[in-house]
Amino acid sequence: MKQLKSNNKYLEKVRGELDVFQAHLVNGTELTPEQWETWDKIGSVRAWLSAGHTDSQVLAMLKNSSKLQERRAREIMTLAYAVFVELRQARDKDGVKDLYAELFRAAAKKALDNDDFYNYGLLLKEAAKIDGAYDSSKAVDAEAYKKPSKVVFKVRQMTINNAPETQPNQVQDITHELGE
Repeated sequence: MKQLKSNNKYLEKVRGELDVFQAHLVNGTELTPEQWETWDKIGSVRAWLSAGHTDSQVLAMLKNSSKLQERRAREIMTLAYAVFVELRQARDKDGVKDLYAELFRAAAKKALDNDDFYNYGLLLKEAAKIDGAYDSSKAVDAEAYKKPSKVVFKVRQMTINNAPETQPNQVQDITHELGE
């Protein structure tokens, strides 16, 4: 039981640290010097992961560059994943698609800024393909929603407290069928 309590305190500490860094990123709250050191390490992890290094390579680089223990290095990498959404997105297939589409949109914006309308259109079309705008398999089957459906409204018996005792009346069941 004592081990569970210590793990809970440890998890609370890491959650608190995560809250501090997210508040710093969103609201610009001040960090202590120790928190700034950790923030710099999180930034390094973010840069290494964005450069394409694997998790194990990043852990090794973090341990060697900062003389950290394995546990703290894993904490910092976890904080980097939790704080920065682009790192989380890069972990799953849909997230990678979103990142590529965003890169195409950014390139399209640069092309538009340079008055290159031809490449602007091509890049936006490519981003739309990645997003699935031209995917016909995701189209909604409108015919399935045109079929008749049966709707039944049932009103239940209502009992009023302190009312004189009378026989309850049968409540009418209504059935409507929406059709062609």
